[in-house]
Amino acid sequence: MRGEILAAASQMFADRGYEAVTLRAIAKEIGYTHAVIYQHFPDKWHILAELSSETIELLIQNFDAIAAKHPAPKERLFATSRGLIQFCTAHPQQFRNVFFGPENRNGVRAGEYINDIGSPLFGRFVQLFFEVAKEERLPSRDDIVVAHTWWFTIFGLATLMVIQGVVPGLTDQTLVVEQTIATLWAGVQVVPRLPKSAVSKRSSRSIAPKH
Repeated sequence: MRGEILAAASQMFADRGYEAVTLRAIAKEIGYTHAVIYQHFPDKWHILAELSSETIELLIQNFDAIAAKHPAPKERLFATSRGLIQFCTAHPQQFRNVFFGPENRNGVRAGEYINDIGSPLFGRFVQLFFEVAKEERLPSRDDIVVAHTWWFTIFGLATLMVIQGVVPGLTDQTLVVEQTIATLWAGVQVVPRLPKSAVSKRSSRSIAPKH
């Protein structure tokens, strides 16, 4: 029964949006009264929370399985980058539930909530990038900003591919993934993190009033 509830809710959240789905609608979908759902979940939020945790755990398992096959850090970085995108596009329903869900998640902002449950996964990503940076002697070897820039770009591409489905005009969708990884790699090899002073000056110029 619990599995039926989760499966139905997952599909409905992804198709209709979390806010539009009620416990009564979930119960109707599986052919029971909504009172039955209360025997397993106190409210709709707890269903989403369990779905989110399950998806993050699957992402961790996927990352670990891919990483174990690639002893060389650089190849492990490339393979897990591909793997993240492939997982998200292969499981768009689960991806949407976690990352496209409500902004307010039981009193916690979505970003904070996702960071909390995803910390074991994100920690793996960052640590792997640090290992590669040291192995390959990249300009910024222990820089959290550069590490996150890599993964935010990979994650952003995954998000676009989930939303859009395919890249227009490309017969081979893997080309954009490989081009993104190659471009990122070329960039981190030669471009260190921008110093704070440069960022501050650039920001100041952009907001300076025109005379």
